[in-house]
Formats: sequence, C-alpha cells, structure tokens
Amino acid sequence: GTRATNGGKKGSEKRKRNGESEGSPKKQKLMESVEMNKLPVTVLSGFLGAGKTTLLKNILQNRKNLRVAVIVNDMSSLNLDAKEIAGTKLVRQEEKMVSMQNGCICCTLRGDLLERVKELSEEKKYDYLLIESTGISEPLPVAQTFVMNVDEMTEEVEEGDDEEEKKEDEKKEEKKMEVEKTEAKKEEEKEEEEEKKSLSHYARLDTMVTVVDSSNIFSVLQSIEELTDSKMGGASEDDDRTICDLMIDQIEFANVILLNKADLLGGAESNEMKMVSRLVKKLNPKAKLYITTKSDVALDKILDTKLFDIEEASTSAGWIQELLKPEHTPETEEYGVSSFVFRSERPFHPARLKEIINGFGELNEKIAGKAGKKLEGKTSSPFSGVIRSKGHLWIANAKDFPMDVHSAGKQLSLEPEGAPFLDAIGQENWDEEQREAVEEIKAKGRWHPTNGDRSSELVCIGIDLDKKLLMAKLHEACLTEKEFKDGPEAWKKYEDAFFGGEIINWFEFKGMEEEECEEDCDEHVHKH
Repeated sequence: GTRATNGGKKGSEKRKRNGESEGSPKKQKLMESVEMNKLPVTVLSGFLGAGKTTLLKNILQNRKNLRVAVIVNDMSSLNLDAKEIAGTKLVRQEEKMVSMQNGCICCTLRGDLLERVKELSEEKKYDYLLIESTGISEPLPVAQTFVMNVDEMTEEVEEGDDEEEKKEDEKKEEKKMEVEKTEAKKEEEKEEEEEKKSLSHYARLDTMVTVVDSSNIFSVLQSIEELTDSKMGGASEDDDRTICDLMIDQIEFANVILLNKADLLGGAESNEMKMVSRLVKKLNPKAKLYITTKSDVALDKILDTKLFDIEEASTSAGWIQELLKPEHTPETEEYGVSSFVFRSERPFHPARLKEIINGFGELNEKIAGKAGKKLEGKTSSPFSGVIRSKGHLWIANAKDFPMDVHSAGKQLSLEPEGAPFLDAIGQENWDEEQREAVEEIKAKGRWHPTNGDRSSELVCIGIDLDKKLLMAKLHEACLTEKEFKDGPEAWKKYEDAFFGGEIINWFEFKGMEEEECEEDCDEHVHKH
C-alpha cells in the first residue's frame, strides 16, 4: 500500500475563499505571463567526462542573439572548467560567467547558489541562465533550491552552528503569533512571505538535463566504488553513495537525457546503443531521450522547453511509474530490458529472504550474451540481471514497520522506514492525511481484513529477467500458511538475519514521535 499522501489542497481552498476561479482563462493567462517573465534556467548534470562542458560550449557557440549567464560549478580549486570555457572566446561581454569554487551546488554552497541566481535575475540583463553542476551533484537538491527561502538559506550557510538556537527562537515566535492571529490569517501571511523570498519568485527552472556517457553506462552500473574512492573528487568523507547510485539518481530525475558518445558504441542504430536507450527509458519513462555524439543536440530540445515540474519530476522514476500501472499490464520486451512488480500480503521469513536477495547487478554475463559471447563461471543468482529495484518489504520479525529496500547496480540496501504501517498506528490515532491514505489503499483493494496495509511491494528493472523464477523465489521466501497461522508471537522469535538483533525494535509500534523514529532508523542500514 502507498503511504504517501497528497498535499496541496490549501492553496486551492484559499483561491476558492477569495472567489477566484482556478481555471479562469484571464487568471491563467496572467499567471502564465508572470511565470514567463522570470529568468528561465537549464541545469546540466552528469559525470565528469560525460560531455557536459562540451554541451555548454555547443550552446554558447550556437545561441545566436540569446544573452546567456552561466554558472559553472567545478569541484577543483583551480576551476579548470571555468577557465577553459572563458578561454574559448565564446563568452562575449554581455554574458556573465560565475564560478562556484570549492563546493558542490547540491550541498555545501546551496545558499551561495541561491544568492547568485537571485542577483543574476535582478540584473535583468539576461535571457537565459545555464547551470553546469559538478559530476557528483544530485539533481533533486539542486531543483529544490528553486523553492527554498533565499534569505534563510544564506543565513544557514553563514551561521550553521546556531541552528539549535534559531529553532528555539522560531518556536517562541510561532507561539507569539498564534496568540496574535487566527490560524487562517497566519497561513495566508506565511504563504505570501514565502512567495516573496522563494527563488521561484526570481527564476523559473525550465529543464533538468542529464548527460550520460553511453559507452560507460554498464561499467558504472556494475561498480561498487563509492564516491569517496572514485577519481571524481569533491565527496565528503561521510558520503557513502556509490557512483552507480549517483548515476541512477541523475537519470531518474531528468526531463531530458542525452545518451552521448553513441559513436563509441557503433552509432544510434547499433544493438548496444538500442539496449542502452531502452534501459534508460525504463529507468525514466517520462524523460525525452536524444542519442548524441559530442553532445550535439538542437538547442530547442534543452532550452526553454517548459518541461520542468517539481511534482512530476518527483514521480518520473521508472520504479514509481511501474507501481502506478494497473496490475498485470503486459509489456513489450525490447533488447532484453524489462521489469516486474512483486506484491504479497504475507510477510517474509527473514532467513529465507536473506538467502535469495543477493547477486544483484552481475551484468557481465547478460551483456556478453547480447554480444553473442559466452562467459566462464555463470552466476547462480536469479537477481543477476536486476539493475534497479525499489520498494518496501514486510518482514515477519519486524511486524509493525515496513523495510525500505532499494538497489542500484550491485549494491542493495535494506533499512527500516521512518513511519510504521498505518494499521499499526491504529484507526483512533490516524490524522486526516492518514485516513485519506487508508481510503486510497482500500480503493485499490489492498487493505487486508487482518493485516491492514502490512504488505510487500517491490519493483525490479533489468536485463533478461526470468520473471517467473524471480516471482517464485520471492513467494517461497514468504511465510508458509502454517507459519503465518503461528502468529506474531512465533514470528518474534525468528533470528534477526539483517540487523544483528536490532530488528526487535521494529516489531511493535509504541507511539514514538515520527521524527525520533526516523533518527533511530537512520542508524540501521543493512547493505550488501
């Protein structure tokens, strides 16, 4: 069952209170006009060497009369990218180059980025803004800067140590305001204040572009190398992301994906290129894909496309789209790329689950098979062709909490979700959003009379998947009818196969605050 709920009613209700028709053509036209007057922004993401800088040069060389401001974000202290672009003499005087030194725009310098974009917008000199992010940037946090509070973010970067003190002051201020104003008035004023300060007031995020090195994609998918060990540079010591995690993040969040270096795979019509294209489309079905060599693409495909929408981008990943499809939707399997969704209303037996969930992303054999070659020593895991998986699992000895599971390439991670199953919270404790979520689950026919929303749901995307075998293995790892009838007291005694005895903490929900719950869960992650 889905535990995410739909917010966003308040703005709509506020408009109705003010007597405005949300769909009125006059109002729609005015809103579109205001939106189009903001500085449009395209963000370029992708690994070092994928072709981002080449794409940037192509844009500057072919931009005609477009006045472009460029923010280059390179992790090295020398800022070679900025120097190289400036040295090409493609940058005329009316263009502005801004270099972001010693930091990645998705984390350490986010406040600085906000201020830079705001300044460029207020200058009113530019038709367009390009942001070239560093190779280790995740697109989502970069996109989020466009709905964040500019002034607050700047203060956060400058005064990070005073965070606790600030929180206390904010609480006192909130109490004071509650006494002075009614809830409705306070909500309206807060919305207006946020609108003034948000970067979306100054700029319009237009397109998120990810450049992928097609010739290297399968090597990255099979890598277990962490960013801290890679040659990409710039990752902090506690950054435990793998380069595979990062590449999949960059693919799943993009509006436009350039499958670059097609010439190294024999061109757009080669079988290898078609397999890459099909796989990337499966990882992000909503993105527009362009097969390129030397990042050569028509500018109207990446500038002023009006494609970006934060809500849509947040659900564009292939695994989310698979969950939204009606059950048993048949699919055409092209170039061996396919997916399946596993669902079960019985919990997993921890020991049997541990036995089967391994060997993910062992792609050498699959890729060799496509090229007509054979490899010695075949892998025994049925999950070897799985490139991406995501979902939640119900494990018998963690009765009240779903376990979040995801894999990218060879690495699989299993960790407790921050919130318990809705049924474990109890009907008498549900808030309005939780009640809506329950109704949504019931409408889909997925609310069990005894278990409620306790269930498992897992999406797998990969190459040459033996779906029948995989589904059978997963079902075999669930409790048998007899084990299920033994009940929770018997399940509680099962050995902890994943968390060294800590799983007992998630057997029963005891009314812990969600924030505390999330902190506790963050400390326990099983990876292999």
